[in-house]
Amino acid sequence: MVPAKYESHASADDVYRVLDLDLDGVCADYTGAIRAWLVTHGRMSADARPDMTRYGMTTATGWPFPTVQAYKQAHKEAEADHLYATMPVIKGAPQALQRLADAHVYIRVVTHRLFVSGQHQIVVSDTAKWLDDNHIPYMSLCFTGLKDTMHASIHIDDSPDNIRALRQAGEHVVVFDQPYNRDLEGPRLHTWDETSVTKLLTWIDQWPLDRTTAM
Repeated sequence: MVPAKYESHASADDVYRVLDLDLDGVCADYTGAIRAWLVTHGRMSADARPDMTRYGMTTATGWPFPTVQAYKQAHKEAEADHLYATMPVIKGAPQALQRLADAHVYIRVVTHRLFVSGQHQIVVSDTAKWLDDNHIPYMSLCFTGLKDTMHASIHIDDSPDNIRALRQAGEHVVVFDQPYNRDLEGPRLHTWDETSVTKLLTWIDQWPLDRTTAM
């Protein structure tokens, strides 16, 4: 039962469940999208099977990135080709997130997509377009690499570094399962489905929001 005072999201005072939601690797298939772009542009063989057990593509085998700069250059070119507007959505994410929104969860998208300078307008615009095109509900859109400065009832992320930093800051984090984060403790989501929604609502209510530092 949603308390009567929280039946709208008109302002921060109407919020009692806040979810900070990562995109790449959680809602959007960045790995699949960048791999497809590399293959299409002749940068990678279609038969290549990169190592998926490491988060960093410059240290994992099978990716054509000998240096961080090489990766950033390829990523920037893919950005310009509207990678962020066209990448595949992870199955079930829109429907599950709509269920959460209907349950009065304030969804704040928090993503570190501005890590390469020079094309921020494209990135921001394409991110908003992708969210709308895939019918993903959200109330706020935040671009930051300092995720451990964001306070919420619950965070969902796949990046091992982000998860560790958030937990060190005292935040509650749900790990979205990927091969490169299997060494981290849960709680963990493997898919977006009805069971995932039920689990998230339970966890959110177990970890009430400290409203003095929330927004």
